[in-house]
Amino acid sequence: MTLPIPRSKTALMQHLQTLVLRGNPWWIGGVVQPQKFETFALKMAARYPLLRDERGRTYDRSKGQAAFHFVAFQTAGVIAWWILCSDGTGSLTMPGGPDSSSARHAMRADGHITFEDYVLLYAHKKDARTIHDGTTGKEKKVIKDCSTWTWKLRNPIYSELVSALEKEVRDLRYGDDSQNAALYGLRGLLAFQRRRPLFSGVRSQVLELHRVAEDKWARVRALWIGRHPQLAAQYGDNAGKLRSIREVTSKHLPKMGRFKVFGDETMRSLVSPD
Repeated sequence: MTLPIPRSKTALMQHLQTLVLRGNPWWIGGVVQPQKFETFALKMAARYPLLRDERGRTYDRSKGQAAFHFVAFQTAGVIAWWILCSDGTGSLTMPGGPDSSSARHAMRADGHITFEDYVLLYAHKKDARTIHDGTTGKEKKVIKDCSTWTWKLRNPIYSELVSALEKEVRDLRYGDDSQNAALYGLRGLLAFQRRRPLFSGVRSQVLELHRVAEDKWARVRALWIGRHPQLAAQYGDNAGKLRSIREVTSKHLPKMGRFKVFGDETMRSLVSPD
């Protein structure tokens, strides 16, 4: 098939987020082996209008018909795939349709889209905005509550990370997160989290993991210093310190921007010979 595929995992996640945000909440999905992907894709294309371009989907919507999107991405030796659609005639939920019993709604608790460590949610967040103050005539920053579609770490993954942080603290493994160094210990674990796709939901969770680590490490730092007198003498007050939340926020957790989702590769590149 000649449909494009996302350039990266982050691009894939952004694409799925955008599709749901733009009114395509119904979906089915799964994984298929590369050698079976071509047959599977052709089967789905015969079942649903997956090859329609944006103009065609706009026309379908104008006629009250569902618009469809087919997304595929290779991960961990298999092809992950999703078919998303809008409301309308012929949608995935069409009574008697081949996938009506398995179609899910992304807004519902039992229908969230997941990918590897992440889940796509309609979540609450606080957003910093700059507004004009009519009283002073100056610009000022305010924090507003809003809700939007974003990716977050799945609850089991987040719990595993908290447990991993606690183990590093118990073992007094301060670790290293220096540039070009092999990441290990508490600092290495936190640095790895900062490398995740920083959608607003994930970014908030990574910051919270830093706060958890900061609180727990503060209780054992003196013990670590006592076991490493040479490092304590070398680094003084900075010995055994974690990066501050302010430093992490300002220098190591950039906010996500929009970027190009597709490159030149198409789903044809996902096809594996038998």
